[in-house]
Amino acid sequence: MNNQLHELLYYYNEEGYEGCDLNEVQLLEKRDFDRVEKLKQLLHNEDRYVAYQAMLILLAWSIPEGFKLLDRFIAEKWDEKEKFEPHRFHGEDNVYDVITNALYIATFNGKTEQELYPYIKQFLHRYGERSFESNLKDFLLKKDCRPLLKEIEQAMQNALQNKRYYQASQLFPVLVHYDQNLFNTYIGIFKTLINQDNRITYNIEEAEKSRPC
Repeated sequence: MNNQLHELLYYYNEEGYEGCDLNEVQLLEKRDFDRVEKLKQLLHNEDRYVAYQAMLILLAWSIPEGFKLLDRFIAEKWDEKEKFEPHRFHGEDNVYDVITNALYIATFNGKTEQELYPYIKQFLHRYGERSFESNLKDFLLKKDCRPLLKEIEQAMQNALQNKRYYQASQLFPVLVHYDQNLFNTYIGIFKTLINQDNRITYNIEEAEKSRPC
């Protein structure tokens, strides 16, 4: 990657803070017009990873072209052709979780969660088969996603069926957040799975905070 491309994707300098980090670029409040235009051009780069990274920035900034590429990314199943965000431990692609974080930032730049529901639904549909860490969970908890309760429950069940037990438990607090009655429906299942992955305990404790008194 040449210096100009590296600077375009990663360099930030705002309010006395300077460095190279795509996540910080996503959070920039002042966006140079020329930089936006150059990022739009990168969406057509022959290197899919470069196009993907430009997309992450434009999504966060709520630039329409970023969403157009996301539509293509999903429709053409780019994630099945290469890995974009391999997990640091198990190597599975965490790409949709990372994209969710970009969508979350977009809600502070003019997008409503309702506008993003179609994307979140598609990610939930993949939840049982793809790797997710915590960005999707955070989006579902911090934004009003009550209308997606059915899809959230189905995603959790799919993850359980595919033996992604911890990942399934990530959605347990989300379900209880929107429907406290679901605590009793699933608590027994997750308690029996703690011996498979003791991290499930943290999600049970989080769900307990929302359960009926």
